[in-house]
Order: sequence, then C-alpha cells, then structure tokens
Amino acid sequence: MRKSRIADYFHLKFVGKTVSLLGFGREGKSSYRTLRYFLPDLKIIISDSSHQCIDEFANEFGTDPNVRFCCGEDYLNPLYQSDIIIKSPGVSLKLLTDSEILSKITSQTEIFLELFRDQVIGVTGTKGKSTTVSLLYQILRNADRDVLLGGNIGKPPLDFLDKISPDSLLVFEMSSHQLENIKVSPKVAVLLNIFQEHLDHYKSYRYYQLAKYNIARWQKPGDIFIWNGESEILRELLSEFLTESEQMVIHCKPGDKAGARCNDDNLYIDDGSGEICFENFCKRRKLPGKHNLTNILAAGLAAYIKGVDPEIIRKTTETFDGLPHRLEFIGERNGVRYYNDSISTIPESTIEALKTFPDTHTLLLGGFDRGVDYSALVSYLKNHPVNRILFIGKAGLRIAKELFHSDELSEAMIFQDFESTVKAAIGITPAGAICLLSPAAASYDMFKNFEHRGEKFRQMILEKDSPA
Repeated sequence: MRKSRIADYFHLKFVGKTVSLLGFGREGKSSYRTLRYFLPDLKIIISDSSHQCIDEFANEFGTDPNVRFCCGEDYLNPLYQSDIIIKSPGVSLKLLTDSEILSKITSQTEIFLELFRDQVIGVTGTKGKSTTVSLLYQILRNADRDVLLGGNIGKPPLDFLDKISPDSLLVFEMSSHQLENIKVSPKVAVLLNIFQEHLDHYKSYRYYQLAKYNIARWQKPGDIFIWNGESEILRELLSEFLTESEQMVIHCKPGDKAGARCNDDNLYIDDGSGEICFENFCKRRKLPGKHNLTNILAAGLAAYIKGVDPEIIRKTTETFDGLPHRLEFIGERNGVRYYNDSISTIPESTIEALKTFPDTHTLLLGGFDRGVDYSALVSYLKNHPVNRILFIGKAGLRIAKELFHSDELSEAMIFQDFESTVKAAIGITPAGAICLLSPAAASYDMFKNFEHRGEKFRQMILEKDSPA
C-alpha cells in the first residue's frame, strides 16, 4: 500500500511532462534514479554547467534514449522547454530571473515533504544543525524508534524511499538551499539561528533569512515550531510572518507557554502540558560551549515531544561526543592541545569557539572572502585578545586590516596558503596552550569544503615530521 501511494504520486505529478534536472551532482543523480525507478519512459533533460556531465552519466548509468543533455555554458537554455524543473541545492536562484522558469521549479526537498511531511522532523540553522540532527537521531535510536537520518548531512532524502514505513520518524537536516522556494514545511520544524552565510548564493541577506524561515512558514495547525528565543532575527521574522503551528522556545523564559531552558544545572522542558525538571542535566555533557547547549535543548525538546523517556534523552546526551570538525579535539602534541573547528565559516561561530576555549593561545583565522561582516569578531578580539593570530588568505587579510591600524599591519602574521599557516602555528604555540583552527571563513579557495580543510589540519598536526 505504501509503495503504491508513492508510485501514484510520481505518476500524477510527472507522467506526460518533460522534466529538467538542473544540476547533476549527488542530488541530481539521486533524482534521476528515483524518476527512472517509477517512470522508465519519462522524458528527462539533464542541465549542468559542467562539460563532463554526459561522461559522468554514461559512466554511472550507461545509455538512456529518453534523456537529453545540455552541459556547459548554455545549460539553462532547455529550461524553457520543460514542464517541471527539479533544481539541485547548489544551483543559485540568482541565475534564474525569468518568472516563467521560476514558476516551474521544485526540488527533492519539496517532493519529499509532499510525500512525508507528517513524519519529518526538520532542522535548520546557520550553525549547529548537523550536531542537532545527529544527537536527535541517536536519542531516537536509543529509544528503539524507527528513525532515518538524511538531507544536508549527507544522504539525499529520495534515496531511502524504500526504507520508510508508516511508523518511521524522518530526521531531516535542511540547508537554506534546500528550503528556498518550497511551499510545504515539516510537521516538526527546528530553527536554531540565522547568521550571515552563503551571501554569494543569495541576492541579499534578507533572501537567505527567508529561505531559512521556510522551514516553518508553511506549517499547519497542530504542527510544532521549535525556535531559539535568544535570536532577534527569528523574533522579527515571527512577527512579520505568523505561523499556524504551536511554538516552543529554546532558552525560554519562566512563564513562556512551552519550550526548554537550563537553570543552573537543571533542564526544564514544557511541551504545553506542564513543566518537568531534568536534574543535574545541563553540565553533564561532552559537547562544550553555549552554542552546543542550544543544540542539546533543541534535540532534547524534539525527542521529548515525540514521547521519548527523559532518562534516554539524558543518557544519550551525556555520552554524545559530537561530530568531526566541530570543536573536535585532535590530540596533544609536545604539550599543545589542538582543536579542529573547521566547520566555523562565519564570525559568530568563531566567537563561540573562543568563548568555549577562552585560554586559546594560537588562532588560525581566515580563508575565502565572501564579503561577510567581521565587525563583531573584530570587536570581540579587541576585547578578548588572543596571544597569536595567524591570518589566512583574503578573508584573513581583511580581518587583519580591520583589527590592526594600517601602520601596525606589518606586525600581523599573514599567510597565503594553509600549510604554511599550520606549520607556523605548530612552531609558535608553547606547551600547555591551545591551538585552535576556527577560520570564520569558507574554504573553497584552497579546499573542496570545510571537511577537506579540517582533515588537512588533522593530518599536519599528527604528522611525525611536522615542525615541533
């Protein structure tokens, strides 16, 4: 019955239509596999800016007489001939200004939510969403729930259609790219924070905020929206776009209708039916930092409203180590403790890292410059000086210029490549101190992504022949 309902959906939505897959990376290939499974004869156009997309298709799928390709500079041209466009998250809407094209766009995220929104716990936020979904997934698994984890954290949602039962809970990490342009929201939505990020992908910071807010904007009565009460941006969006869902507030205040908060060492949760206290909870955790407390509150509240026993929430949280590249302790070498926070691509997350490790001696800062506002980070560093800051790339140079007067810039340690920066950090950090990679900038001028950067940092720190 379940499989039949999914097949009916794809037939009703796509049969007799010409479908363009805009972007043929991991998610585009997943969309192709799904469409071919349900609709073997559907006419599909694959549009991708890479000239290699035809070869990639042939290597992975062979031949398909019902597929037409448009790869390279003219990859947007066939969109006018399409009835439906399934856009991959990496393709910026800034490229698509024609209203005729925009009206045809859907996405894997929207298709998945149209099928399963009532089973989805969606989590977004500029920072913290991967940690939150991973912790929530582990809590639900420890509670013996039928749970699947996917989305931005690594697995396209349509890849596990065959694993979903009517009892499944679907924990879905949702990026702003996946949320933009959708008109359906998950049953349970979690919005952790909004900071300046991905400004190269959006027309303005406002468009980025609205993309994030789509996780709750289309909710229905009876749905639940969990949001961070410490975020002024979220408060402003809520006042501008009222939701029909029930609101629950992370870091709620006494007297709020529902939410979760820490008071000293105790966690208080109220799902609207009355407040309960988890004694000795908030400090008994492995995840460091206040920002991780926000992630824990969100995951714990989402699990609680799904009926998970409080003791399971407590025990899972106490043993959860977090994820790689997020304030990750790499190890101690010659008495120096090294931490990898390569996930930090915005100034706010670097500030939180420095608050978590206020005795940081050496900070590696900078990377690809996307025009992010660094004034808050510069102000923090002026008021909370770090012994040695190593500035990397164009973003690092801009931060250095804002931090130092122009006549003092010659004293700043500015590097054009990552390896030289790490070698210098190893050489200048004394025993007993902390060396922290928390760049506050993207990595894709030097690396594929922040994971690649973090792995390079780990490799160099653990290499025996690195300078000591």
